[in-house]
Amino acid sequence: MNRRSIRTTRRKLKMYRALLIASGVALLAFPVAESSDIASERYQVRLNGQVVGIAEGKEQAVAAYENARLTLNSQSECLTLLNAEVTYEPVKAKASQVSTQGELAQKIYDELTDCRIAEKTLAYTIKINNYTVTLGSEAEVLALLEQVQSDYDVDNEFVIELEADNKLEVATMTTNVVNASKTANNPPVLASTDDAGNPVVADASTDVGEDGILSVEFQEQVEIIETYVSEEQLTDVQTAYEEITKEQENNEIYQVQAGDCLSLIADKYGMSTNELLAINEGLEADSNILIGDQIVVMVPKPELSVIMEEQTTYTEDYEADVQYVDNPDKYVGDNTVLQEPQTGNRTVTAIVSYNNGTETNREIIKEQINTEAVAKIVERGTKPLPTYIRPTTYGTLTSGFGPRWGTIHKGIDWGVPVGTACRASRAGTVVSAGWSGGYGYCVVIDHGDGVRTRYAHLSSIQVSNGQYVEQGEVIALTGNTGNSTGPHIHFEIIVNGVAVNPANYL
Repeated sequence: MNRRSIRTTRRKLKMYRALLIASGVALLAFPVAESSDIASERYQVRLNGQVVGIAEGKEQAVAAYENARLTLNSQSECLTLLNAEVTYEPVKAKASQVSTQGELAQKIYDELTDCRIAEKTLAYTIKINNYTVTLGSEAEVLALLEQVQSDYDVDNEFVIELEADNKLEVATMTTNVVNASKTANNPPVLASTDDAGNPVVADASTDVGEDGILSVEFQEQVEIIETYVSEEQLTDVQTAYEEITKEQENNEIYQVQAGDCLSLIADKYGMSTNELLAINEGLEADSNILIGDQIVVMVPKPELSVIMEEQTTYTEDYEADVQYVDNPDKYVGDNTVLQEPQTGNRTVTAIVSYNNGTETNREIIKEQINTEAVAKIVERGTKPLPTYIRPTTYGTLTSGFGPRWGTIHKGIDWGVPVGTACRASRAGTVVSAGWSGGYGYCVVIDHGDGVRTRYAHLSSIQVSNGQYVEQGEVIALTGNTGNSTGPHIHFEIIVNGVAVNPANYL
């Protein structure tokens, strides 16, 4: 190889080396771009508007938040409440800006610890109608309900079970009271009824089982709902017991019975008449009340009532039912005792119902007669009572029945103008029509049952002796005749020859 060719070769080597060096410089000055260095779409996590970190994707961001919450919740048995609003937003970010899931979860956890506002514990709310109370455990719920029940189930024969109600979305339980000491055999034999619907008491040989409490239950529906509350929202068992058993005033409807008046109704419910009037709008102290009217009364009642049935056997005196013999020839209310009663003695087994310890019903299911009672027998009249009307349709009462001017005034006087129509108070036969001394012109009507009516001081008579007149028929015109102090009608009712007060008959 000649020198020229060697020189040329060296130049080429130098040129190649220069190219390589140049290329190396280029590589150092302009590194090859990798995909991780290019900003691409990632997801950033914000808590209450502040960026906490960036995750590779939304799933990783959500998972990191959930892991942080789980860690926070696991540090307490209570339910931790946070004031935290979390959002996941797509952003352009480089790989160097992305946190691992563990790192992001830690950052979120650190932020969440500053967002805690309260810790709530698992509790149980008892709901009875509109009343609620919250206790700290199922054991406390049972203790409360059993304390209410044991006020009446003094031997603790029954226990309370909590039954889950799976029909509702929230965890809810209801109560079931079961007999802890007795079995279901020997059920009570209830009295049957005859064709007329009257109870037929079982005979002495009927087996009715042992005496004792048959059932205990709560009158109201009791719901127990799982919930989370703060400590200050919990009530202790004794306070809850006092609230549940304290009698509250509840308005109920009372239907007026025969013989009722406002003061009697108020007294029956432990109220004053003014208290009764205050809760019945439009009712006044002098208001007329009729049988069947409905009046609002206040009834003391606890939030939770206990209903109990008990079987008991005892010996008692008893009265036989009164027997009546109807007499169609005697008026209603004219009764005569034909046989006096005698008290009997019997041993009975009864089912007694109680509401909060107050007896509400007693049903005899077995009876053994020791001494037969003798019934009272009464003859009673069934003939409808006659009715009497005023002899004049209007007029001012001027004198009543009874003592007057040193004598007995035997009737009632109404002041009316002379010539006012005088009508028969009741149908009957005229037995006197004419002048009658101090009575002036006078009419007497016999009603056929020992009763007569007299109409006096008339100006004219329009009937005659022996004439039958209907009730309300005009028999005369009023006047001012005889011993009279002014125009009026004098009216008498005479029963078996004795004048009685007409006001009791009209």
